[in-house]
Amino acid sequence: MTNKKKLVIVESPTKAKTIAKLLGKEFNSIATVGHFRDLSKEDLGIEIKEIEGNATTRYEFIPKYELSTSKAVQKVKKELKLGKDNASEIYIATDPDREGEAIGWHIAEFLELDENQQNRIVFNEFTKKAVFESISNPRKLDSNLYDSQQARRLLDRIYGFQVSPVLWKKVKGKTSAGRVQSPVLQFVIEREEEIEKFNPEDFWNISSNLKYKNNNLLLFLNDPKSTKLARYRIFDKNKTDEIIKILNSNPGVVDDIKTSESVRSPRPPFITSSLQQEASQRLSISPDVTMSYAQQLFEGIELDGLGSVGLITYMRTDSFSVSGTALNSVRSYIKNEYGDEYLPEKPNYYKNKNRSQEAHECIRPTDVEMSPQKLKKLISSKLDRKDSLIKLYDIIWKRFVSSQMEKAKYDVNRVIVKCEKNYLDEELLFRIENWKVKFQGYSILYGDDREKSEDESGGSMDFEIGGKVIFDNVDSKYDQTKPPSRYTEAMLVRKMEQEGIGRPSTYANTIKTNLKLYLEKKESRLHPTKLGRAISKFLKNNFSTEVSPVYTTEMEEKLDKIATGDMDWQLLLNDLYTKLELSIKNALEQDRVPKDEIEEYSDEHCPECESPMIIRSTKKNGTKFLGCSAFPKCKTAKPIITETNHLCPECKNGTMRELQGAKGSVYYGCADYPNCKFNSRYKPAEGKCLNDECKAETLFIRGSSLRCEMCKSFQKMPESLKASQ
Repeated sequence: MTNKKKLVIVESPTKAKTIAKLLGKEFNSIATVGHFRDLSKEDLGIEIKEIEGNATTRYEFIPKYELSTSKAVQKVKKELKLGKDNASEIYIATDPDREGEAIGWHIAEFLELDENQQNRIVFNEFTKKAVFESISNPRKLDSNLYDSQQARRLLDRIYGFQVSPVLWKKVKGKTSAGRVQSPVLQFVIEREEEIEKFNPEDFWNISSNLKYKNNNLLLFLNDPKSTKLARYRIFDKNKTDEIIKILNSNPGVVDDIKTSESVRSPRPPFITSSLQQEASQRLSISPDVTMSYAQQLFEGIELDGLGSVGLITYMRTDSFSVSGTALNSVRSYIKNEYGDEYLPEKPNYYKNKNRSQEAHECIRPTDVEMSPQKLKKLISSKLDRKDSLIKLYDIIWKRFVSSQMEKAKYDVNRVIVKCEKNYLDEELLFRIENWKVKFQGYSILYGDDREKSEDESGGSMDFEIGGKVIFDNVDSKYDQTKPPSRYTEAMLVRKMEQEGIGRPSTYANTIKTNLKLYLEKKESRLHPTKLGRAISKFLKNNFSTEVSPVYTTEMEEKLDKIATGDMDWQLLLNDLYTKLELSIKNALEQDRVPKDEIEEYSDEHCPECESPMIIRSTKKNGTKFLGCSAFPKCKTAKPIITETNHLCPECKNGTMRELQGAKGSVYYGCADYPNCKFNSRYKPAEGKCLNDECKAETLFIRGSSLRCEMCKSFQKMPESLKASQ
């Protein structure tokens, strides 16, 4: 008789490897390779039965699940059957969320396990302690969580399968609509419409050198209606000129001096949305790539001498909660590394949103002693993308540790200088602020997140109330009001979170799908394509309720109620289906959208047949290219290349070209490729590098600065270039 082992079932081979290392020889581990069972792809995958005997029509929804026919799943099928037969106990250790619960439910049904059996284990981190604690405290599979995920899956399938064919008939084939995808597309369209409708207004800011004793400060006239630093926007040139005359002919007086202490609290540890936003801003990586890296850090990466180690807690979460053990560990670390003065008397707690899953934790390191510096020394040199993984771990680790540190403290000096003469009844004043760090607190680790204003002074604050001030070199600066900014991926994630659309697990994929089909990224900003506009307009006109953010938010709230057992999932599906039936009927009666509202024609003509070339995109990743409008008769296609007059900074022979990359992204590459393989995702600009040892002849726009891609130095962007952006 052979000794049977305990079997632990997870989703991914990496998790299986990590958990096997933690549990030892008494356990076997099998990976399902994600969702090994799903709705049938041959049709809707749902049997919809009309329920008789009701005053209003009601339906019952019966999902039709099937195993994937892929070789990987067929292999898993055999492994699971064999594993069951040779296991003394079976534990389902899929992810600690609704998706994981659903996979666990499918595993139990496939293996014909007793649904009342306590074989479900969950843990938020891959540590020996966490895993063994979960094994010691198994529970039953949660039918409410499963129903919630199942309802979401069926909602998305019904919406996609019912609405997408309408788009094929009335707009264009091979397009799609989504319950969350479509409202998010609408956000981008509405922002674009705001920009197009925006009428800029001329305004002027007034600046002056303030001369007083040893002070000579260049400052801008403050808005008299504001109690804070705020430049005065004057929308009347005559008024501007009048104020300049007054300042030139009248002195100022120090009217008020205040000294105070200001404190800044540390920001909370990461949740999914804030991690995606911060990674985009600090590391310039997209939400979907961020989640891919975070998944690796969670499941385990190879460390020299330690094997596969899970470095962070579960990365799909909307909870700021921290376990008691983790709090004790981080507080001990702060005390030992930084001293008592950096450790608050009590732990810092952060309030969760109403819809957050309290059982989850924030995204944090599993072992706070594993500092980024230590990780750099231990991480396997053979690991792909190790530098990116270290950078992401670095901000996760620092954000978590800093969240439990003391506040940063500043000494703030504020001075108000008023002109002795007013403009009519309007006081003319300058505000001066000087911030000095009194105590670094959390900012010693995660940087000072207080952005310094252009109007802040770093100079002497040797002022006395009543002192006379001379206004010198009074001048005006012309500007125009700016339209709202286009969304970045990070901004769109924030918008989804604010509106309550989607869940942490869906943010990245929703944006990725829209980028593939209806959006394009230019210098990190999201622009709708012509097709995206046409799709959004059609959906808004014919499915106004279904694409409404309010309706989508309500659906998310109802899914949460299902998860807690407070709502029947069949009722939710019934609500959507009955609304869709009527909307679909009306939409099918509409005229087809004209081709010229969909196709984006280029200025080029086909070299083979002279027909106009159309901007198209690949099915796989949304990469744009030029295709002949006579397709399929003529199948000519060519890449989209836009020439610039900027010289390649590396070879100095070819010029830089604007090219289309994967997922519709734009990048710039040398025209002398393949002889020169230099490329950058940032837009080239006029200007030479000021580094004497470099002197590259082309710089690249990085936010509000210019960067040399050769020596990596930054320099200030000229005002003329800023205005053209």
